[in-house]
Amino acid sequence: MKSNLSTTVFFLMRFFAVYLALSWMYGRYIAHYDTLDPPRTDPFTREVVYEVTRLASWLGYETDVKLDDHLIYPAAEEQTYDSIHLNGLIGVGVEEGCNGLSIMILFVAFVLSFGGNAQQAAWFVPAGLVFIHLANLGRILFLAILNVDFGGKHFHFFHKYGFTAVIYAAVFALWFVWVQGILNRKNSAKA
Repeated sequence: MKSNLSTTVFFLMRFFAVYLALSWMYGRYIAHYDTLDPPRTDPFTREVVYEVTRLASWLGYETDVKLDDHLIYPAAEEQTYDSIHLNGLIGVGVEEGCNGLSIMILFVAFVLSFGGNAQQAAWFVPAGLVFIHLANLGRILFLAILNVDFGGKHFHFFHKYGFTAVIYAAVFALWFVWVQGILNRKNSAKA
């Protein structure tokens, strides 16, 4: 029992150390762009915007990107965003909270903290990051389509709950695969 408790405490300490360190670095990255004069959208968020517009173009939408739209419309302090327009209508504004990096940090912190084979983590982490990124691109694209093709009906629900649940479910699935892989390797080694 004591061994399980110490293993759990050690996991939590590693998790929070990795998570806080990566979150701090990400916060510094975002703060740099938020404090420019004028503030501008960070490059990763901007790349997400361009990738979503490319996907929308492939689906037949006429696309346009409004860079640093926060400078045109009133925005909260330290809120920078670019807007995606589909067929001449605003689809969605993409700010740093929409770029998927926060959930990627959570994923990496878990995998690195849970332990396992470094060689397997070297391919699993990048593959997981690509999976999360693609899921996030799909989330933003569908939100933009929902706004344009359906007049924003149920946008708030899907933005706040529906697609958020999908992204977290994807991350939990990745965690499950990682944990099962480790547990299966440990059980195979004992046999």
